[in-house]
Amino acid sequence: MKSLIICCLLLLTLIADHAPAGNPYYDFPETIIAHSQDNIKNGTLSQLLAICGYYRESMQYEDSLGAVKLSLASYKVTAAKPVIINEAGKYRFLLINEAHNRPQHRLFTKSLLKELYAKGYRVFMAEGIQQGNTLSAKGYPVSTDGRLLNEPNYASLLRYARKLGYKIYAYEYEPPKQTWDDSIKLDQYGSMKYLSYEPKDSMSVIRNKNGEITWLHYTSVREEQQAANIVKVMKENPGARFVIHVGYAHLQECCYMMTSQLKTLLNQEDVFTINQTNLDERRTILDTATGDIVSRPFFYLLKYKDQHKFYRNAEGGAVDLNVFNAQLKDSLNRPGYLWMDVEKRFPYYIPASQLKDGPCIYSAYDAAEYAAEGSNTIAKDVICVKNVNAAPPLLLYKGNYTIVKKMQDGSYSSFTANIP
Repeated sequence: MKSLIICCLLLLTLIADHAPAGNPYYDFPETIIAHSQDNIKNGTLSQLLAICGYYRESMQYEDSLGAVKLSLASYKVTAAKPVIINEAGKYRFLLINEAHNRPQHRLFTKSLLKELYAKGYRVFMAEGIQQGNTLSAKGYPVSTDGRLLNEPNYASLLRYARKLGYKIYAYEYEPPKQTWDDSIKLDQYGSMKYLSYEPKDSMSVIRNKNGEITWLHYTSVREEQQAANIVKVMKENPGARFVIHVGYAHLQECCYMMTSQLKTLLNQEDVFTINQTNLDERRTILDTATGDIVSRPFFYLLKYKDQHKFYRNAEGGAVDLNVFNAQLKDSLNRPGYLWMDVEKRFPYYIPASQLKDGPCIYSAYDAAEYAAEGSNTIAKDVICVKNVNAAPPLLLYKGNYTIVKKMQDGSYSSFTANIP
């Protein structure tokens, strides 16, 4: 009997050791922070936390932003989406940006796609997609298609675009080498200039006395090549309209930024640019006429009451529209932005029998994708449960799921779920 028990224990140990693993991007917040200390100031840590769903934690590693002051008496509050859809019919290219640690920007772009498709938009391009990806071959994104895509809402954006009928392309410039040849220290605060001799390229990073990045300057190599890649895709799709989901200031229609380079290649054809990043939910919007803080229950624009023009924030650069991000309340201990998804989600509570080993990470994968890709699969949703008595639900679309559970010791187990 003792021998039988020992054999059973050994078998269970072997099964646990060989349990299918989850995507390694989905980890405990303290582990991500401990492994990413060198990435705090360049924004990568904030992005890694957002990938795993630690939205509030990710904001702790962002620079502080001053209040935006304006007089609401001069403006009319207008929902952003109807204006964007109406204006989009006038253009061949619609470009909208994101902050890489803001999943709600991906969901807002997602909310536009169906109506844009009806307007003739047929190609979707995104900065987060790497060249050489397998999206077309597999029909869904995988971890190696781009680091940012591991954030479940980014992958959801791509899956939804494909479901609507969009052709999906990468446009990112990937230099032949990934490191700089040389660097020059500019001051005692850690400001640096990085140099590449062949091809000629450089980047300057200016920091203040607190070590915070206050200015980034690139030469135009990346911007030019991104624009050239977009034009190449355009030539492959004559007659199409294009939705391009870009990062940060690449959106600007001035200086050497990508959109400016694109317009040059298009003989100054006008394009439609929408900035989501400079008026995010952390910014305080102060009404100078009343002294009140302006509420933001939805994504909106401010339109001048006596003109056909919209508010432009100088920090947003040369763009057509600046979107005021919604300040959404959390619900069921999940970020409020998840509830604005145009595809309906359903709360799924982890069974009590699966909560006993907490704290744990639970990542929910499409069952068919996980069977094919294993740990290279991108989850539909991820949660971290630290208090088993207040476990938040996964928010899942209809379908069959493999839910992978990661314990603090790094071991994995899995179980299945169905959302009918």
